[in-house]
Amino acid sequence: MPNPVNKTLLSMNFVGNAMHSARRKILFENRDDALQKLLNNMPPSFFEKQDCIVIGISFQGISFAYHLAQSIKAPLAFLFTAPILAPNNPECEIAMATETHDVMINEHLVRSFGVSLDYIYGEVQRQYDDRILPLIYQYRKGNPIVSLKGKRVLIVDDGIDSGLTAFACIKSIITLQAKTIYFACPVAPYDVAEIMEEATDGIFCLYRSKSFVDIAYYYKDYPQIEPSAVEEIFNKIQGE
Repeated sequence: MPNPVNKTLLSMNFVGNAMHSARRKILFENRDDALQKLLNNMPPSFFEKQDCIVIGISFQGISFAYHLAQSIKAPLAFLFTAPILAPNNPECEIAMATETHDVMINEHLVRSFGVSLDYIYGEVQRQYDDRILPLIYQYRKGNPIVSLKGKRVLIVDDGIDSGLTAFACIKSIITLQAKTIYFACPVAPYDVAEIMEEATDGIFCLYRSKSFVDIAYYYKDYPQIEPSAVEEIFNKIQGE
């Protein structure tokens, strides 16, 4: 098991969204195409042991995570998160809180905005009460996430932007005492993927961009996941 990610601070730079040009680099036709390419490039040895739990970490990536879990015949669970926004810029995420009360902070932005840690940790509790707990009751009937103690965990998303959510979830899974932690996604910023390799037991990432734009930039077709689709997948998870 790797050394845990720093429990409060990780210096990372956000990559702002850019205009998608007609000449953008399309890597995947859609999520199904990305999933098949990712599975084809994961080592066969990873699928030999049937003791893996797949963890979804975003509503946009939940369908991707579900179908990957189905492909490798593994159970799927979901880890809820909520962003903490800058007090003077409600569109800027400066930290990410999780349902285990772990938090990942963008140190660079916190310093830039002059935000105190007292504010952030106060927001962690508020976000848990106001956003995360209602989601747990809505989608998981109030139950805690399945036990990950001693389990082999594969975190899955359809792409990584800043990595704030991903690193917050890695911390949560460490808190939940998983045996090993792997991460799988089709595309990620190069520097984020490099840090993630140090924070996990391994990552499976098809494309690491040194000039990352955003996730949708690399998909020809990247529709928003509708709430009804999210609800359907959670119903399937509960029924398995």
